[in-house]
Amino acid sequence: MRKEFRERGGIEVLDVSVRAYPDETNYIVLVDETDVPVAAQVGNSLDEVISTSESRAFVIVRKAPKELVRASAAPLSAGVQDPRATDLSRLISARSRVSEAQPSLSYVRDVEFNLTAVTASRHHLIFGRRGAGKTALLVEARRQLTAEGAISCWINMQTLRHESPDRVFLYVLEEIAEAIVTKQQQIKPESIISVMAVDLYETVRRLLGSGEIESAEVIRIIPQAQRTIHRFLEMSDLRLYVFLDDFYYLPRNEQPRILDMLHGAVRDCNAWLKIASIRHLTRWFQSSPPLGLQTMHDADLIDLDVTLQDPQRAKTFLESILLQYAKHVGVSYLGRLFHAAALDRLVLASGAVPRDYLVLAGSSIAKAQRRQNAKLVGVQDVNQAAGDAAQVKLQELEDDMAADVESATRTISGLKVVRDFCLEETSFTYFLVGYRDKEDNPHLYSIITDLLDVRMIHLIDAGVSDAHAAGQRSEVYMLDLSQFSGSRLKQGIQVLDFSGGKIVSRKTRTTDAAKTGNTPRQVIAILRAGPTFELQKLRGQGSV
Repeated sequence: MRKEFRERGGIEVLDVSVRAYPDETNYIVLVDETDVPVAAQVGNSLDEVISTSESRAFVIVRKAPKELVRASAAPLSAGVQDPRATDLSRLISARSRVSEAQPSLSYVRDVEFNLTAVTASRHHLIFGRRGAGKTALLVEARRQLTAEGAISCWINMQTLRHESPDRVFLYVLEEIAEAIVTKQQQIKPESIISVMAVDLYETVRRLLGSGEIESAEVIRIIPQAQRTIHRFLEMSDLRLYVFLDDFYYLPRNEQPRILDMLHGAVRDCNAWLKIASIRHLTRWFQSSPPLGLQTMHDADLIDLDVTLQDPQRAKTFLESILLQYAKHVGVSYLGRLFHAAALDRLVLASGAVPRDYLVLAGSSIAKAQRRQNAKLVGVQDVNQAAGDAAQVKLQELEDDMAADVESATRTISGLKVVRDFCLEETSFTYFLVGYRDKEDNPHLYSIITDLLDVRMIHLIDAGVSDAHAAGQRSEVYMLDLSQFSGSRLKQGIQVLDFSGGKIVSRKTRTTDAAKTGNTPRQVIAILRAGPTFELQKLRGQGSV
C-alpha cells in the first residue's frame, strides 16, 4: 500500500491499518493533511485493484494526527545547518516565480475555491498584488481545463505593452485563430469551418505584417472573428478559454477598448476571457462611450489578495504553500526549521503575499545559517531578511528611473512622507485612509497604490467603518516591516504583530499591555485606533 501511494501520487503513507469484515476489507490510510485530496484519488483508483470476486476491498484515506506527522519526520538534529535546509532555500529561489512554462511546484487550493470559479464558463477579471498567485491560478486552471478537453490560448501581455490597442487585439486574435485552425485540422481540414478559420488567421497575419493599421480594418474583422469562433465551437461542442496574464502592463486608458474588441469577438460563443491584473492599475470599463467589460453583467471579479485582517487564515494558507516546498526536500514539518514566532513574523513581513512569504522564508534560512550554533530560524532572521528585501525593492525603483523618472521619484518621495508620518509624527506603523479622501484626491491616492504595488505598505483591511460617523469607511495600511524593524526600531511605537495566528497591537520597548484581536470586533477596534493619513500630505510629490 505504501509503495502504491508513493508511485501513483508521490505521497508518503504515515500509517496503515486493516479492518476486516465478513464481506469486505477496509484499509485505513493516514497521510499528512495537505496530501489528503490527492491521496483520496489514489485510494479510489486502488479499490478495484485490491478487490476480488469473493471480497470487496476499499481504501479509506484520513488525515494523520499532528503527533504522527511530527514523529514520522526524519530528524533534523542540525536544524537549519542540515543540508535539507539549504536545499529548501535553493528550491524557493528557483521555483517561487510561476509562469506558463514553469507551473507551481505544487498548487495549493485556497479556501475561497477560486480554482472552481475561474474554470467556470464565465468571463473573469482576476485581481491581486504582484506575487499574490494570479499566474499560478491561471496555469492550474488551464491545466485542468485542457485535461477536460477544452482548448485554450495563453498570452502574456507584458510582451505587448509597447503595441497599439489594435495590434494587441490582433495578436490575441491570432492566438485564438491558430488554436482553432490546429484543432479543426485534426477533425476535418476540408470543412467550411476550417476554411473560415484559416481565412481569419491569414487576414490577421496580413494586418500584423502590414505596418500601419487602420482602426476601421480592425473593427471590420470583429464580426468575422465572432462568426468563425461561434460556428467552430458550436460544431465541435468544445469550449475555448483565453488566458491574458499581466494585463496591467497595457496603458490604462487603452484597456477598455482592448477588452471591448475581445469581448465582441467572443460574444455569444462558448469562449471565455480570463484576465489577470492588478486592480488599481486596471480600467476594465468606461461608461461614456460604453467600452470594456461591465462587472456583474459581462464579467465576474475574483480577488486573490489575502488581507491581514484574518491572520489565522493567511497563516494557514501561506504555511501550507511553504510546507509543499519543504516536503520536496524531505522536511515534513516546518517546526524543524522555524520557531513558531518566526512563522508568525513571516506572515507580517510578507504582507500575506505568497511569493514574498516564500522568498523571505528562504532568505531567513540563509540568515539563520550564519549564526553560530543556530538550529532554528528566529524572528530577527526574518526581520533582517525583510530589510534586505526592502533594499532590493528600492533598488528596482531607482533602476526604473531611466524609463519613468517621474513615477519612480514620486513613489520614493511618497514613501518618505508616509514613513515620517508613521514613525515621527504619530508613532504608529499602521494608518487609515478615508474613502471620501481617496475619491476626492484620486491622483494623490495613486501614490498610495504605487507604494502598495511595490509592497512598501500593505493593505490590512479594505473597509473599516468609523465608530463615530455612520457610513464613513476607511482603508487600513501597514508600513512594511523593514521600515521600522532592526536599527530603525524606536521606543514607544505602536506596531502590529502576530501571536498564535492572532493580530496584536503593542508598543515597542515598553511594559504596556498588548491588545490581542481574539475576535473580529476586537481586530476592528485595534485598526480603528490607528491615525488617519490625509492625502494632502502627498501634494507636491513628483508631478502631483
